[in-house]
Amino acid sequence: MQHGDVENYGFDQILKAEYDAIKTRRGGGPGRGEGVSGEDVPASLFGVALSGGGIRSSSFCLGVLQALHARGLIRRMDYLSTVSGGGHIGASMVAAMSRGSEPGQFPFADDPSGRSQAAPRGDQQVSSADVRDSEPVSHIRDHSRYLIPNGMRDILPSVAIVFRGLAVNAFLILALIVPLAAITVIANPTVADLDRSILVQVFAPLLTLGKVKCQDQGWCNFPFLATVVLAVVSLLYFIAWGLWRSLPERHGLGTGLSGKEVTSFGAKLSGVLIALTVSSFVTEAQGPILSFLYRNLAEEPPTRTATSSIAVGLVAFAGATAGLRATLAGWIQKAMTNATTAVKLRAIASKVVFMAAGLIVPFLIYAAYLALSLWGISQSCIFEHEICHYPLSPGFLFSTHLVTGLWLAAGALLLWETWIFVLRKPGRETLRVFVDLVATDRNVFGLGVLVLIMFVAFLAAAAVVTRTPAGGYEMVEIYLLATAVVLMLTINFSENANGLHRLYRERLNAAFRLGANAAGSDPLPLSRIDVANAPYLLVNATLNARQRSALGPAAGAARRADEAKDREAITMAVAAGDRKLREPDPVKRGRNAEFFIFSQGFVGSDLTGYIKSELMERHSSQLDLATAIAISGAAVSSNMGRVPIGLLRPTLALLNLRLGYWMSNPRFMKSASLDGPAGRPALEYTRWYDFFRAYLIAESFGLLSDDAAKIYLTDGGHIDNIGLYQLLKRKCRVIIVADGEADPAMTFGALVDAERFARIDLGVRIDIKWQPIRAAALSRKGGAERDIPEDLPVHDRHFAIGEIDYGSGEKGLLLYVKASVTGDEPDYVLDYERRYPSFPHESTGDQFFSEEQMEAYRALGFHAMTDPDPKKHVPERPEEVQRLLDKLKSHLGLG
Repeated sequence: MQHGDVENYGFDQILKAEYDAIKTRRGGGPGRGEGVSGEDVPASLFGVALSGGGIRSSSFCLGVLQALHARGLIRRMDYLSTVSGGGHIGASMVAAMSRGSEPGQFPFADDPSGRSQAAPRGDQQVSSADVRDSEPVSHIRDHSRYLIPNGMRDILPSVAIVFRGLAVNAFLILALIVPLAAITVIANPTVADLDRSILVQVFAPLLTLGKVKCQDQGWCNFPFLATVVLAVVSLLYFIAWGLWRSLPERHGLGTGLSGKEVTSFGAKLSGVLIALTVSSFVTEAQGPILSFLYRNLAEEPPTRTATSSIAVGLVAFAGATAGLRATLAGWIQKAMTNATTAVKLRAIASKVVFMAAGLIVPFLIYAAYLALSLWGISQSCIFEHEICHYPLSPGFLFSTHLVTGLWLAAGALLLWETWIFVLRKPGRETLRVFVDLVATDRNVFGLGVLVLIMFVAFLAAAAVVTRTPAGGYEMVEIYLLATAVVLMLTINFSENANGLHRLYRERLNAAFRLGANAAGSDPLPLSRIDVANAPYLLVNATLNARQRSALGPAAGAARRADEAKDREAITMAVAAGDRKLREPDPVKRGRNAEFFIFSQGFVGSDLTGYIKSELMERHSSQLDLATAIAISGAAVSSNMGRVPIGLLRPTLALLNLRLGYWMSNPRFMKSASLDGPAGRPALEYTRWYDFFRAYLIAESFGLLSDDAAKIYLTDGGHIDNIGLYQLLKRKCRVIIVADGEADPAMTFGALVDAERFARIDLGVRIDIKWQPIRAAALSRKGGAERDIPEDLPVHDRHFAIGEIDYGSGEKGLLLYVKASVTGDEPDYVLDYERRYPSFPHESTGDQFFSEEQMEAYRALGFHAMTDPDPKKHVPERPEEVQRLLDKLKSHLGLG
């Protein structure tokens, strides 16, 4: 479906294209599953989901895939839905099956053909397939420490990239605090001015009472005078407003008054008064704060060193907390299932640390603003003779070359920006976008220009009333030039260039061979994945949305002008009896996240719509399979979907702990026939922060929406960590889920979340009894060294099987395989568990696996996936479990 000139598809359309690809693969040769029922839907759709969990889940899911291959099911697989770590190994398999002299060959088995292997029968025969590594598996083992595969040689460049991001973020912060410091210095040339409200000083000539001038009265020197006046005016207004609203009920007057509250004129005016009062208080409070600091620091020079030491310590504390985020979050999660006092206290302490760390970075930014302001304020000044004393200012501010250097830098940058935005075609296109934004929001733009003019006039008046015509403007010149230089440099930074995404992508690409060739030097575009020889890959990501869409969740058009029509159409449809469910608004429901996918055919979500992957690749040249997998595994980010991080968000953003990715919004991607600069598809901008590319600020304060020109994508596990939702949405008849997430308390949180989302969004119900897995795993805690007889049912507890009810009589089967230990695993797996009791739920923060560690998880995955096979030493299974297993095998053609 196309909205205007935007090429955007609905889910039904992409589903048909996926089915066509699956039918083509099935018809390409023997052993590819059943035929097609009806005209569109392939019969017995079979999907496999690989969970998130970093290298731990990658290793576990590697064993699962090898076990599926041993049963001949890789060739039978229709869909492969992956998240984070499961995506690393799943995409590695799909990439290998899409290249080489024999496309379609399963890469993780020592089997040259990987094509025609008959499904072996019996547990012993399947286990015999788990003997020798293939070359791709050996390569992955060599890169199990994929973030630093070459040791110190990789650490130093990685640290350099991290510090580069920190330096860029620090500079971007200057774009905020240098202008604010310049405003403060303009309004307060001396420390004496800090004790008076600048608002009163500017408007003092208007505040004369007869022959008595305001400047002569003590009340005019009260620093919060404007705030008090606005507060009194607001209070009187609220009383008058309340009286006006009471007249119809009390005296029968004004019966025609509107009964609305929230949208009434009175409510809007009260909001303006409150905003003005708060803004006035914040503005006037800076004077007393700066005055207090100035007098203390000027009189006690040693205090400066102590202040710097405190700042360094606070930064170190914030960085350590951000780095230990996963550990602290694990303590809090454990407290939910363990009621002991020690655990509860540790969880409370973790929350306190989170709150403290979250406040530190904003506090340090504010401290930097105060420091820059203090530099430009003199202790005393004789303007007529241009003699001023600056005890807190650094020496370079008085260099004779500073002003000259700033003027030269400003001039050079002005020429640069002229070349970028005026002389080049892409720059002129950017200016055209600016004009379009102005045309779209003329009233808002006009109001903004008016406010800007008034503010500049106010600053000019402040500079005049606080100085004499003879002098006092040297600091004003320095600060204004510095502001111009910083702002002109800031607009040249891009949103993704200095985060950790590219470093993460390169490491994953090298370790898991996600490129078009085995060396990984050539990228593998999503659109070039060979769906005729590999399962249809669904890479799950999370679209972060914390602001309500200005277009509404059901809006298909790209312009704000259509919003009212869309909402009116929905209202009229509901009034007429339409009971069709609309797409849920993630902000209204508190999810703050939306399901987002990358596939060979399409990229997008239900909220943004879907566009062809080829079109997105033309616009975003860096988008390929490795990029999609890196996005899907962006676990550490300033915004993490449904995961609440609260005050820690600015800390993670500004400390450059950002694996997330800003991508062009599919909703606004114009068709290929309407190319933008450099032959790329054009993108439509709807928000001003998009145009000014203030994405770091958007990340820091959660200003994220699905209707912005760029959307923020992170780890798919931030909404569905097992990849089950997308397979349910496609109504797969058989689904196998490999869950290798860290779940030490065995709460099965990811599975339960997926069940809830499926019930609410899709009307799908799942009936599965996973409690026996939990009971078996928890009973083993503290007794890992005990020998458990082979004939106990506990050895049959790696999996659970249940039914899926899609409605209208449509049913499916779900086989859920969990990373858990029962005691009948290979000896070296049990030995590893004995020495590392947290196995198989070691922290996802550990991404540096040893050979032994990786093999323990891989072998466990292989063993767990073979558990549904008949076992001679295990008593007869419950009748319902055996019935469902037989039905599953029948669907998959296993006999």
